[in-house]
Amino acid sequence: MHRQLICFALVVFGFRMVDAADLILARDGKAEAAIVLSEDPSAAARKAATVLSDHLFQISGARFEIVKDSKLPQDTTCIAVGESTFTRKLGVTTKGLGPGGILIRSFSDSIVILGTDDATPSDRNGTHYAVTTFLEESLGCRFLWPGELGKVVPTNTTISIKPIDRTETPLLRQRKIRNMSYGDRDAKGLLRLHATEEDYHRLRAKSEETESEDGGWFTWQRLGGSLGLASGHAFGDAWDMWSEDHPEWFAMQRNGSRDQSVLGPERSRFCISNKELIEAIANEKIKELNAGAKSVAIGPNDGGLATFCMCPECRKLDPPEGRPITLMDATGKQGRTYFKHVSLTDRFVSFWNEIAKRVVTVHPDAWLTADAYSVYTDPPLRHKLHPNIAIRFVDIWYLDDAEHKVGRARWDAWAEKASKLYFRSNLLLAARRYGTPVIYVHKLAKDFQYLAHHSMIGTDLDSCTHHWATQGLNYYVAARLHWNPDLNVDAVIDDYCQSGFGAGADSVKRYFMRLEEITDEIAAAEPTPHPTAPYTTEVIEELRSILDGAARKAVAPKTRDRVAFLHRGLDYTEVHASAYHLLAEFDDGGRKMTPELKIRVQANLNRNWALSREILFTDFKAVHVSRVAWGGWGNFNRLGWKEPAAPR
Repeated sequence: MHRQLICFALVVFGFRMVDAADLILARDGKAEAAIVLSEDPSAAARKAATVLSDHLFQISGARFEIVKDSKLPQDTTCIAVGESTFTRKLGVTTKGLGPGGILIRSFSDSIVILGTDDATPSDRNGTHYAVTTFLEESLGCRFLWPGELGKVVPTNTTISIKPIDRTETPLLRQRKIRNMSYGDRDAKGLLRLHATEEDYHRLRAKSEETESEDGGWFTWQRLGGSLGLASGHAFGDAWDMWSEDHPEWFAMQRNGSRDQSVLGPERSRFCISNKELIEAIANEKIKELNAGAKSVAIGPNDGGLATFCMCPECRKLDPPEGRPITLMDATGKQGRTYFKHVSLTDRFVSFWNEIAKRVVTVHPDAWLTADAYSVYTDPPLRHKLHPNIAIRFVDIWYLDDAEHKVGRARWDAWAEKASKLYFRSNLLLAARRYGTPVIYVHKLAKDFQYLAHHSMIGTDLDSCTHHWATQGLNYYVAARLHWNPDLNVDAVIDDYCQSGFGAGADSVKRYFMRLEEITDEIAAAEPTPHPTAPYTTEVIEELRSILDGAARKAVAPKTRDRVAFLHRGLDYTEVHASAYHLLAEFDDGGRKMTPELKIRVQANLNRNWALSREILFTDFKAVHVSRVAWGGWGNFNRLGWKEPAAPR
């Protein structure tokens, strides 16, 4: 009677009581529960049910039946995945959850695991997020990096679930880390490694195989959601469209010409003070929105040889007190030369605002996207952004403390000028061309928490470069912060090390923190050294000693294999950094190739090539060697080195 009164009071006053007893899902390798789906489940719920079933089997050896809620077995504990008639009878719905939101709630004889799914079209994966949250928090699973070696799945023939009542909607509606995929750059690197595109796809797919269905590392980490923002450099076809009839719409070069046909027409520049051009662009963007686009990009083209417009009207838009910048002129007889100017942000904000004013007369709710980037990185001095313009902010970097300080200040200044900022940083590209370690998780966590509570509406980080054995901790921490920017980063690191490396956790954490110290030293130095410079023989031996200690302590085969994975990254770092040390020795010596240096160069770079090829074929996830071969090996050309002949 007393318990009934307590239950009544909890219901009347809006509280929900979770039964205090543990819920048994499996006992001695046999399932004591069934997974329940709606008659017409969402795609996310259907996939999440398989993810849950697979992992419960991997944990316990018990096979869990997946049934529709109209065919529930009698007297069976139910694991309801996704919203259904069954969950609604329990009084559990997604009401109150936002996009990507999750709910996990246990009862005396059931547990409900669901998300918003199709109810929030901007993020339809809520139930999948809920299942992986349940697997982590209630069952101890982790996904440290792609592939089975990166999966942590405890084993126990009996699965007992403690009471849980969890609801959460992610703060960020767009949580995006780009997953670097195969491209022309890989193709060029593979040629140097005497490998093929078929090799790449086969080896990558094999490296990402896991015993249980999981949806992949990115979905497991609950990355997802979309703000529906078009992005990118928007005018690649402008020269072909308009140059013949309107050459005056294009940027005047310093020699007075507006002809960009030989300067890279696909990266042409505009005369952005031209009113007719603004009208034409606005009309094109209105057409895109009429055709169903939810937003449109108006960011200028990137790169190319043409400089920005030097006509008097465009120059009037540049505040003389703006930050000094350097621009390139490729029209002179001497080839490329450089000249001083001031930040171009104000001229571009004026341009963007004029386009936006015209577009919103037809589509008042449309968003337009532009960039804080390049020579328009600094915030505007004269203008605020039209409220329908979202700015992609790029400028946060961790290999130069002075640059990082400026980037943080720019964020605050842009936040005063624009109502919508999303984080489009290149921070994960640090050392992408080398594959050697750079660890900056404490700086990242501090920044991410600040930005999330100061105008950040979403992210689009470029990119996860797949140097998992040397930079994987960055990727993992970045992903966790996307779901909860307020996480304690030291707790995340401790959990990563403990769940992945067992008794070797303390040594592995010491290894990562030493790498972070080295990265901090790179960032604090003036001038900033090459990312490989600190990895001398002495430092490599120090790091190897730490990992050797972890290997001695690790008992379980999988934890030993994970330590070996980190060792692989360190071996690569030793060889690759040594190659750059030889390059520095050559450059510092006035580029004189002595016979002794030539012998060392040939031996070292051949070793670097052989190890890179070995990693490609046997440890694909350790270092993304095809990208390194594309992005960094060209530096070795001046040493006179060429990769060995193709193996027969």
